[in-house]
Amino acid sequence: MRSVIRSCVIFPAAGVAMRHDSSQQWVLNVMYGTGLAPRYGSWKSFGVGDALKENDTPVLYCKALVHASGGGRRARDWVAGCSAALFPSYELLKIAMRHNSSEEDVERYRRHLVETLEKAQGPQTGSANDAGNVTSGEDGSKSDTENDTDINMRLSQMPEVRCFVYDAMRAACFHRYKKVPEEQRVKLFTVAARLGLDEGTTMAIWRLVEKEGIVARDKQRALESPWND
Repeated sequence: MRSVIRSCVIFPAAGVAMRHDSSQQWVLNVMYGTGLAPRYGSWKSFGVGDALKENDTPVLYCKALVHASGGGRRARDWVAGCSAALFPSYELLKIAMRHNSSEEDVERYRRHLVETLEKAQGPQTGSANDAGNVTSGEDGSKSDTENDTDINMRLSQMPEVRCFVYDAMRAACFHRYKKVPEEQRVKLFTVAARLGLDEGTTMAIWRLVEKEGIVARDKQRALESPWND
């Protein structure tokens, strides 16, 4: 009898975990068009009860996202809602609503991404703190500009960067029925450039977000949404 009871306790728990993973794939597919996208910059699977630490990727991502999106009330609402959909984490919700963001948050996230690239490439690469310094070798030296160009090119190929810029733009546009102020658009493009994206790629993401805004307004009209009256 006890073994039956134990089975009843264990298997539903596994089922909950499976449903959680499945729902996360569904959310990612809705948000990014694929279930194979990073969650707040992370490829790691966090459990329902896992507490996020200060240097965990989602925490760095969320803080940088608040700054890049402008830090306004509507943008914070979007970040909070997105956090809740992707992570059942009070830490992220608190960051979204209360964190006093700054440009340094974007720099921390960038350094984290550079460190990720270096770990993937191997021990021959210098540290993230040395990124941009002159490096010498048998073939001569690499200038600051060449090193930064190489880093930016590799950053631009990371889904963690493109999804971040996309999220920042969506948050900045959230609940806006007029165009995003020019100074905020310039800020978004500046952050994207700092994370390695060229202007053409950034503009393509921007136009995608604008098109999605048009679709959202068409959807409201088609469904005759009473909540907009």
